[in-house]
Amino acid sequence: MTRLQFFLCCVLAVAVGCTKDATFTEPEPPQAALHWIHAVPDTGEMDMRPVDIISNAGLFDAVFRGSNMFYQGMEAGTRQIRVFMSSTNPAITGVPILDTTATFASPNSYTIIHTGFARTGSTPGRVLWIVPDAGADPGANNIGIRLLHAGVGMAAVDVNVTRHATDTLPDAPAVANLAYKGIGTYFTLVHDSLAADSLRVVVTATGTKTPVLFSVKIPRGIAGTLTSNPIAGASVAGSVITAVIVPASVVGSTAPQGGAFAAPSAVFLVDRRPANTIPTPP
Repeated sequence: MTRLQFFLCCVLAVAVGCTKDATFTEPEPPQAALHWIHAVPDTGEMDMRPVDIISNAGLFDAVFRGSNMFYQGMEAGTRQIRVFMSSTNPAITGVPILDTTATFASPNSYTIIHTGFARTGSTPGRVLWIVPDAGADPGANNIGIRLLHAGVGMAAVDVNVTRHATDTLPDAPAVANLAYKGIGTYFTLVHDSLAADSLRVVVTATGTKTPVLFSVKIPRGIAGTLTSNPIAGASVAGSVITAVIVPASVVGSTAPQGGAFAAPSAVFLVDRRPANTIPTPP
C-alpha cells in the first residue's frame, strides 16, 4: 500500500467515525418531575439540589417562598439531596445544612418543600418534605385545585376558593382543618370564564369564617392559540394547580421582611398543563 492509499484509508475511517458520532442519539434516562419550594421563614437564600448525579435540577439562590412553578426533570432513582445556604463565600455555601436521600420514580411527579424553622431552639426544625403529586385531568371546562399546608408555626386552617373578593364564605369549607404538613385532596371547579372572575384561595382558622388570615388570587393563566400553547391558570380549562400555604417571615430574621411577607400567603404550582393548542405538524 502506498503512502497516498494509506492516507486516503485513514481519512475515510475518520469520516465514517464522525458520521456515526453525528447521528448517534443519547438515550434519555427515566425522569421524575419536580417542584421545589423554600418555605423556611427565618433564614436567607438557599440552594437545593441532588449531589449524587450531574443534573440541572434544583432550586438556586432562592429566598423564602421561592419556587419553580413548572416542573423540571431529574433522573429517577434514589437521589442524595442536599440543601446549602447561598453565599459567595465557599466556607458557607460549601457546607450542607441538610443532607438526605429519597427515591423518585419515573414518570411520577413530586413537590419538594424545605420547611420548618432554622433558628436554634425553634420547633419544629427544618425538614425536607417530599409530597407525591397526581394532578389528573379535571374534565371539560374545569380546573383542579389542591392545598398543602407548609405554614410552620401556623395552626390548622379551613380553606375556601371564591370568585370575588366580596363573596360570602360557605359554612362548609372546601378543605377543613388542614394542619401543618397536611395534604389536601385534589378537587375540581369550573374555570373562570368572565373577566370579572378571579378565583382566589381564602384561608381562615379552623371552624371560623372571620377573620380571614389571607386571600390570594390564583394566577389566571393564558388561553392557547394556534401559534402559542396555553399557560395553566384559573381561566384555562384543563389546568391543575397546587396552592402551598406558607407562613409570614419571622421578624428580625434574614428572610424578606414587611409587605407581602408580613402575613401568611400561598405559593402556586402547576401540576398539570392544559392540552397544547398549536397544531401538530403533518
